[in-house]
Amino acid sequence: MDNKTGSLSITNTKSTDSGVYYLQISSRNDISYKKLRVTVWLDTLKVTAGDSVTLKTNIPELDGDSKILWTHGDNDTCIAEINKASSKISLYRGNDVRFRDRLQLDHQTGSLTIWNISIAHSDVYKLQISSSKRRMKCKRLVVIVKVDSLRFSEGENVTLNTGVPELQTDDQVLWGFGSEDAIIAKRDRSTNQISYKDADDERFRGRLNMDNKTGSLSITNTKSTDSGVYHLQISSRNNISYKKLRVTVWLDTLKVTAGDSVTLKTNIPELDGDSKILWTHGDNDTCIAEINKASSKISLYRGNDVRFRDRLQLDHQTGSLTIWNISVAHSDVYKLQISSSSRGTKCKRLVVIVKEYKVSEIEGKCAKLNTDISELQRDALILWMFGPDDNLIAKADIENKRTCTYDGSGGRFRDRLELDRQTGSLTITNITNTDSGLYKLKIISSRETKYKRFRVTVRGNRGREIDRGDAVGSHQRENPEGIPLLSVNSSSSV
Repeated sequence: MDNKTGSLSITNTKSTDSGVYYLQISSRNDISYKKLRVTVWLDTLKVTAGDSVTLKTNIPELDGDSKILWTHGDNDTCIAEINKASSKISLYRGNDVRFRDRLQLDHQTGSLTIWNISIAHSDVYKLQISSSKRRMKCKRLVVIVKVDSLRFSEGENVTLNTGVPELQTDDQVLWGFGSEDAIIAKRDRSTNQISYKDADDERFRGRLNMDNKTGSLSITNTKSTDSGVYHLQISSRNNISYKKLRVTVWLDTLKVTAGDSVTLKTNIPELDGDSKILWTHGDNDTCIAEINKASSKISLYRGNDVRFRDRLQLDHQTGSLTIWNISVAHSDVYKLQISSSSRGTKCKRLVVIVKEYKVSEIEGKCAKLNTDISELQRDALILWMFGPDDNLIAKADIENKRTCTYDGSGGRFRDRLELDRQTGSLTITNITNTDSGLYKLKIISSRETKYKRFRVTVRGNRGREIDRGDAVGSHQRENPEGIPLLSVNSSSSV
């Protein structure tokens, strides 16, 4: 404490010094109070995997009898040490492969450099430094390592860039893949020749290409199995640089509502004159559509699977495939294979997820199935069907101004159906549990034919069950005391 001003100094601060400090000054005529909230944080270094990071002591030059100790982790495992008095300098030589041949100590400052850093090096590092001239000082640093992430859609051609504008003549480039860092591409230092070695499962066969000028690696016709971490090492005469890239290749996912149409796009504005298009689906790659421009052959599925019967349409110019009046049964993986003399062969998979409109109502209430149309076309024909046999239960002929409802099997809907002539929406009054099931809507007009499906569930007449999440509000961190806030770096003096 300063005897003149009463100010308090804290040396070699620690994170445990964080908290509220109270000051009271009592004089002959008065008593004054003050509060200070102090926060001591750890220095945080954020680096990218493959780079190097230097943990600095912030000392320009060590004293002649300085001792430096660098440790890491909860157990304070020693990874580097300097004892100037005995001229002892040591680096980690244990079994932890994370630090093997990756550490470098600056003999003048005591700063520690970690080369080719990886996510496994994310940790808390502790520095302990002492000498006869300086008090013992402790400091902790947090190192956070991130990997550059790249996301691509399956079927794309991608390039993993080295970030080097031009390689030197004697540079060696190695590209590795996966947890075992298996080499998949190499540029030889002595010959500058590029060679490729496929993974054990031959996932990259014929799809890798390294740029001899920059060392960047291209992967053509990407697949989801190409997802993973790619390791780059460039060795030059005076230096070795590293880089890691996390690649994610995902399947395009299309989410649609039952009754709508969906178009699976090739993303090609116009097919070549000798293009071949093949659309398949499911685990067995069942062919559902095909184009052969050279032979002018265009074919759509004509098999026994009723899911695709009279529901498919091929765009002859682009090869895109449309599925009309889609249902939950169409949820699947669809595969496109497209080839031509100028484009080569490209494969792409898409996931289609179909959801139904769901209506849940209490027994005895009214359930309304909305068409979401404000006003029908003048020539529209509305058809409402129910159940697995698509039994017609309501019909509206707008052009002839005719509307009728049907009792359904066993008279289940007798006097309980109401059809809105303006919108085509259907209301079921005094609903019962036997009304649960699938309702299908078909709207036919000169402009288009639209479909919609509703899955209706009728519940017993019980009270609503409150969801736990309904009562949870948001909480905001506050400083109710109005105490001045003071943030301090760990190991500083305040």
